[in-house]
Amino acid sequence: MIYSMTGFGRAEKSGEGKKITVEIYSVNSKNADVNVHIPGHLRALEQEIRKRTTTRCLRGKMDVYVSVDHLEAQAPLTLDEQVAATYWERLQQLSHDTGIPLPQDPMRLIIGFQGVLHTVEIDEAERESDERLVMEALEEAVDHFIAFRAQEGESLYRVFQENIEAIRTLIGSTEPYEQERIDTVRERLETELRRVTQNNFDASRLEQEMIYYIDKLDVHEERNRLINHLSYFESTMDGEVGQGRKLGFIAQEIGREINTFGSKSNHATLQKITVKMKDHLEQIKEQVLNVL
Repeated sequence: MIYSMTGFGRAEKSGEGKKITVEIYSVNSKNADVNVHIPGHLRALEQEIRKRTTTRCLRGKMDVYVSVDHLEAQAPLTLDEQVAATYWERLQQLSHDTGIPLPQDPMRLIIGFQGVLHTVEIDEAERESDERLVMEALEEAVDHFIAFRAQEGESLYRVFQENIEAIRTLIGSTEPYEQERIDTVRERLETELRRVTQNNFDASRLEQEMIYYIDKLDVHEERNRLINHLSYFESTMDGEVGQGRKLGFIAQEIGREINTFGSKSNHATLQKITVKMKDHLEQIKEQVLNVL
């Protein structure tokens, strides 16, 4: 089964007057690259989140966002009214002494000054509760994330299957032109020999040279290898998860056989068929980069 490296997963957990949300986004990457965005009081979980995400999601450039929303009206902040009043008095005095008018919204300015707002310290029990909820939400988010990847993988599978079948059909369509190509080569050589020798040539030697020349142009081996590579690509798609790199290698081998086939064809129609096969292969190569 194919999984896409592109994915999204989200989960929420509530408890102790809080709502914990975990979201995971990913795009394709050669390796596992996990970035964790988490509130400061939960920073100790960062390494464990990265480890669990990598273990289950394997590969991709992933961003994990953890947010904590307080469901109760009271925010985890305290306002030092005495310090705020002192700042206000100083601002008024400064305005009086300098003639500079006070700001239209002095409160917005004052609460930004150091010491006016304080974050309420979270006790150990509350921190442990938050950490537990985060890890529970992470596991659920990863489940949704993997399910999303599987759904995207089904779309990739169909794209690969359609293009593989198209290449297989095209390679099969080349067989009727094989004898025509050989006959054309033979006729051309005989015509040229008659022109330069006035029909005085060794027919037996010509046959030997024809066999050698046609053997150099023979594409049966390339066709068979190409068909085998296409079948191998299909069987690999149905294999274990994480076959993206392997599919990439097989696509490269398919490309080599198509290129060799095209260079040895020496036939206008076969060249056109080769171009069509390359077009389908490029579609495969483009999408195989997204396979996990």
